[in-house]
Amino acid sequence: MSDLHAPAGFLAPDPAELNELFPGYEIEGLIATGGMGAVYCAVQKSLDRTVALKILPKEFSKDAAFCEAFEAEAKAMARLNHPNLVGVYDFGEVNDMLFIIMEYVPGKSIYHSAHGQAIDPGEVNRLVTDICNGLAHAHENGIIHRDIKPSNILLDLNARPKIGDFGLARPIERKVQEGEEIFGTPHYTAPEVVNDPQSVDYRSDIYSVGVLLHELLTGKLPAEDLRPPSVISRCDPRYDVIVRRATHIAPAGRYSSAAEMAKDLATIAASSGSRGIHPAVAASHGPGGPRVAGPIQARRPVQIKKASRTPMIVRILLLLAIGIGAYIYLTKQQARVVSVSPLPKSAASAKPSPENAPSEIIKPPVIPEPAAEKPLEAPPQKVELNPTAGFTIEPLPEPEVPEKANAPALPKFDVTGFFAKARKIMQDRAKPYLTARETNLKTNFSSFERSLKREVRKLQGGRIATENKLDIEMASWEKNGSKIPQELDALLANIPDVQEELTKHLEKESALEEAFQKSMIPLATTYNLGLEKQIERLKLEDDSPAIVLIEEEIQMNKQSPKYFADLMMGIEPKAGAASRETP
Repeated sequence: MSDLHAPAGFLAPDPAELNELFPGYEIEGLIATGGMGAVYCAVQKSLDRTVALKILPKEFSKDAAFCEAFEAEAKAMARLNHPNLVGVYDFGEVNDMLFIIMEYVPGKSIYHSAHGQAIDPGEVNRLVTDICNGLAHAHENGIIHRDIKPSNILLDLNARPKIGDFGLARPIERKVQEGEEIFGTPHYTAPEVVNDPQSVDYRSDIYSVGVLLHELLTGKLPAEDLRPPSVISRCDPRYDVIVRRATHIAPAGRYSSAAEMAKDLATIAASSGSRGIHPAVAASHGPGGPRVAGPIQARRPVQIKKASRTPMIVRILLLLAIGIGAYIYLTKQQARVVSVSPLPKSAASAKPSPENAPSEIIKPPVIPEPAAEKPLEAPPQKVELNPTAGFTIEPLPEPEVPEKANAPALPKFDVTGFFAKARKIMQDRAKPYLTARETNLKTNFSSFERSLKREVRKLQGGRIATENKLDIEMASWEKNGSKIPQELDALLANIPDVQEELTKHLEKESALEEAFQKSMIPLATTYNLGLEKQIERLKLEDDSPAIVLIEEEIQMNKQSPKYFADLMMGIEPKAGAASRETP
């Protein structure tokens, strides 16, 4: 089972620091950190109630799209009331950090309780049935979870599952925003979430539950072992049908509802005494099968009527008689050996007479001795040609294969195409920032132009020539993106006070670029999360060259804010992972 890692550079706040920010709560300690922040155990003082406080990194509060999704999470969960769903009490933002206050579940998640283990099928049936019932309630209220996975299923002290972390939940009627498809966990995410995010509906949750069912029954993800669960763990083969239908590649081929899937699971539980093992399967597998919570009921013995032996005896005697007759016939044929003595040459031409006719000598049958066991033949030896045999055969030279000195392995995955798609998604989300940057740069450029023209008008001599030169230069600078030049032509540089204006507007331009790069940091964090998830997918395919290229892209984003800002402006990098070509 896979889980997310905390964002690079994220440091969970100290509980003492949070006590100052949340005066109505007493923060008792850190429970866990994950891909979307940190969770603390706290006590709500007014109600003396233990709660869970979830804090997100500050970077996420700067992303308007994410803030909208986070608010949708809190409001969506607050409308739900089901024993298999974690309740939500409050949400908001404090000190540039988004937070949500939820029901405290004292147990561990399924991820921490059953990592890499095959669970008793009866227990799996109970867990997944409850999960389906909880999802059915959410779906009926118009909410899609979109990130069902083991670490998001908590177990209370009675081992009852509770679905939490609706961080990606959204109302069914709300359209998917550009870039949302980079969220989600590999292996549990339905194909349409990545390929066609606009078509995502509640059936994507059913797909994730199907993956979870396979994993709990076998201890393996479907991507790690494509065999049906019953082949891997000897569970009831009816589970194969449920997994296959729930994880159908097309949403239309899946269950029409989570409640329908729960109904099929309940049928298996009822017919197998809640053991989850089909009697016929359990009887055939013996002691090597999975742990079964109770004895398997023996089948009712079947009485078989004995048939008469007389026809069988007659058939046996007839076969013996045929065999003996065949043996005698073959023995006589082998014993009939004719020995002819050679005749003299003169007598060979004489007519045969009864006196000189060759006699037929019948020898007794010879029983051949068992042939000696034939020794194993030695492998053929290489034969050396004799050069004195009148001709010589020259062996053909071995073809020389040119060796590639340290030739790097090519990735199987289309990294270039993946980068193009991911950058396009992020560029669409960066459009408001790009528009503001362009507007600010043009305003600064226009101010610089007015300053230069004002200084030119102060000239006493050569004014017309200088104005013409300024018009030519300004057209060139504007064509270059309305960027302020680093230095001026000699004619313009001699204008009084012009260098001061140049320095002032260059500093203004630099400040605008720096502000734009900072505004891109939340988007860069989102972009990196999408790249990291793609790396998790490629690990299963053992595509190390592709992983290296994507990791380089992540490092370039982390090391240089300008790198990602250039990507958003459509400037292709000249070095790093993005410049590598893939097949």
